Amino acid sequence: MSIEERIKNISERWFLLEPLLFMTLMSHEITPNKGLRHQIRSGQGRIEYNFDNDPEQLSDAELEENIRAEAVRILLRHPYRHHGKKDAAYMASNITLNENYKFRYLKYKASEIFGNDESFLNQNFEFYYREILKLPGAEGGSELTEQKSRKAEEEKSVSLNPDFQKAPLVAEEEECSALWQEDDFMDEKIKEIIEWAHTNMQWGILSGDFVQALIAGLKPEIDYRKVLSAFRASVISSSKMLTRFKPSRRYGFEYMGKKNEFTTHLLIAVDVSGSISDHEVRVFYSAINRFFKYGIKTIDVLQFDSVTKPLLTMKKAKKEIKVHGRGGTDFQPVIHYFERAKKRYDGLLIFTDGYAPRPVMRPLTIRKTLWICSNKENYKQHENWMKECGKCCWIKE
Repeated sequence: MSIEERIKNISERWFLLEPLLFMTLMSHEITPNKGLRHQIRSGQGRIEYNFDNDPEQLSDAELEENIRAEAVRILLRHPYRHHGKKDAAYMASNITLNENYKFRYLKYKASEIFGNDESFLNQNFEFYYREILKLPGAEGGSELTEQKSRKAEEEKSVSLNPDFQKAPLVAEEEECSALWQEDDFMDEKIKEIIEWAHTNMQWGILSGDFVQALIAGLKPEIDYRKVLSAFRASVISSSKMLTRFKPSRRYGFEYMGKKNEFTTHLLIAVDVSGSISDHEVRVFYSAINRFFKYGIKTIDVLQFDSVTKPLLTMKKAKKEIKVHGRGGTDFQPVIHYFERAKKRYDGLLIFTDGYAPRPVMRPLTIRKTLWICSNKENYKQHENWMKECGKCCWIKE
């Protein structure tokens, strides 16, 4: 049986027994890479593999563990975070998986590297990444200076296993982490899968401690810009138009080429009720101005308190905005406007402090709505009902 068929059998079994791992697997393109020297890696929305070196000797248990390890790594979002030293991050990721999930064949365990010091057992990824950068074999490729290395050795903050003292980070870690890069959209996509599992209690046979770690990871201290990036990608659309400034791929400049023009239509509602400070209004409009950096041509802005104000169409960033309102707050007029507008909008963003009755919304409207709270405290106060009415985040200035 080919590797492809064996992987298909694993995924079909996960569909019934491991729904969370199955959805994680399906969120990525699974593709062979004959140039890969090591067996498997993930990142950039792909899971690449090459088991051709010795496919007959690879047991079903080993094959499944390889794939399971990448799925769990993706669930922890290790390939989609910023790492100054990716090979060290990959090594820390493996240790984290081994310490918290107990893989049988996965390389690197805490005891193998740090000895029998119990303070190094069952720690998180950030802890292992920080300690790995202090290893004698890592300082040449790490961002530590010689002064920091000497200080770390003097403090003896890492009690190394003597057998690992001279071991450098090798090419395997560099290749297996080559696809790793910070990706807010993929990060949010994985969080949505975890939220689905949390809501529907579809954890499969993942351990309780591991499940709690995944749930805890759903509440990071993010700012609105990361969520805006993912939300923009989910609603943005484009149209092709002919242009003389770009050659045709087939015929060159003899025929007109094509380029994409963004055609996304967003309605942005800004809470200008009495509970919103002038500073908060300025912050709201600063966030709105960022959309022009994303390539969006026009934005319709609707101020509201208990009623909606005249619509303002913005075609460029504005430094000064006149505010009309300062009354009580009611979200329902905004929802009615969005649902009944003659112009079809791709998304609705509502900047607010959240203090108003929950509106009645159609299912399609909920899918297209992003609530942006003015600060973290207001987000915590209202996130439960806001998540039932769309996506939500808070502004971290």
